[in-house]
Amino acid sequence: MSKKRTKEEYFAKEKELIGTSTVDFDGPVIIGGKGIVGYDLNGKEFLDFTGQISLLNTGYGPKEVVSAICQQAKSGVHSCISADYPFLNEITINRRKLEVSRVALAEKLIEITDKVMPFKKRVYFEDSGATAVDLAGKIAEITHIRNRGIGTESLQRHFESDIFIPSEFELFKFSFLVFRNAFHGRHGLAQLFTNSKPKQMWAVSSSCAVGRLPFPTPGINGWKFSRTVKSAEEHISKFAPILAFIFEPVQGEGGINVPDGALLKELAGYLREKGIYIIADEIQAGLGRTGKMWACEHFGIEPDMLITSKSFSAGIGGVSAVIVNDDKFKDLEPGMHSGSHHASPIPVAAAIANIDLILRKNLVEQSANHGAYLLRRLEAIKEKRPSLISDVRGLGLMIGIEFQTAEIRDAVAKECKMNGLLLAPCGQKVIRMTPPLIVTIEEIDKALDIFENVLNYFLGKP
Repeated sequence: MSKKRTKEEYFAKEKELIGTSTVDFDGPVIIGGKGIVGYDLNGKEFLDFTGQISLLNTGYGPKEVVSAICQQAKSGVHSCISADYPFLNEITINRRKLEVSRVALAEKLIEITDKVMPFKKRVYFEDSGATAVDLAGKIAEITHIRNRGIGTESLQRHFESDIFIPSEFELFKFSFLVFRNAFHGRHGLAQLFTNSKPKQMWAVSSSCAVGRLPFPTPGINGWKFSRTVKSAEEHISKFAPILAFIFEPVQGEGGINVPDGALLKELAGYLREKGIYIIADEIQAGLGRTGKMWACEHFGIEPDMLITSKSFSAGIGGVSAVIVNDDKFKDLEPGMHSGSHHASPIPVAAAIANIDLILRKNLVEQSANHGAYLLRRLEAIKEKRPSLISDVRGLGLMIGIEFQTAEIRDAVAKECKMNGLLLAPCGQKVIRMTPPLIVTIEEIDKALDIFENVLNYFLGKP
């Protein structure tokens, strides 16, 4: 039997063997968890107020999801040879029978998006948030080309060409609108749409152009905002037709930025009148995180496409989804889009059990109520410590605490970690608090006690 690694030994090997991306080498090496509590390799417990960056809306090891995964694995259908062959199984959760299939998951998604997308819908599956964003852009591009009366046969000459440079052909030139400080992913179109950090521009590649709009922060001058939007829209249109506006209803990685709802709705209406598709990236903000099933509900926006991932399958990778307006986006031809692991059996089982759990336990309402409590307490903490904290903002359990400097933010997050409270940075100088939706008032109070004690330590108070 091999000797169990220490935390220090593990991180040493991680640095040696694995290409570094976003690993927190000061953080825990997680060996397990229950509810909102994680267990570290060194035997320490911590309150996870990151929710693993909104992956774990239903917490660590929800028994219903674990049971669904185990039942599906035991069926013998734990994976698929490809997306060409559907699967169907029946599992039992809390004495109720649930179908596990791509159709069952699509039906559930169509049902829980009816409030924000009250029209006929179709679901396309992918395997991550970034690939789902890529797919949404691809659907918009294909629809634009088809609406011009162009079919696959018209692409033959490009297919046969030995040298193919898409940007040289008007047929393949498109543009999109996004917000500044957006985060949509790190590859393909998703990377092109991202504007969170300069390092995320490395190796960006596309024949598309992007117009970056200012985020409609509360208090922004509405007239200037509208003028900037119009100017950007007119300028980018000169390069190529604008197909879609893709946006996070509440920005996550950019700093937990909550928009002026009226301006956001006005922007969506203006762009829709121009024939521009409205695509909501609800990867972080969706599935109850903001106190509504979908963050768009806060602002009265009905997107043409809605993207979900992260907590969709309780953090199990391998399934994400793009829900589209079926009247606007004609179905794709066979072979236009597919993949080996889109909505394979185990993540589908996890997603079905996870959505069932969110609905059955009224976790969306709990997110709204407990999030309001957390926000009130944080605002009171901010008022007492203006030399450290400049702003507190959020919706539901998607809350950002902005510090006076990035150095203070980083020091506070590190000290909280050492005292058993896991927090994650975002934006320029923000800490996010995005605990699982199952968090209790008692757990919130416990976390805030740690947080306040750390702030007092930095202020030199006992």
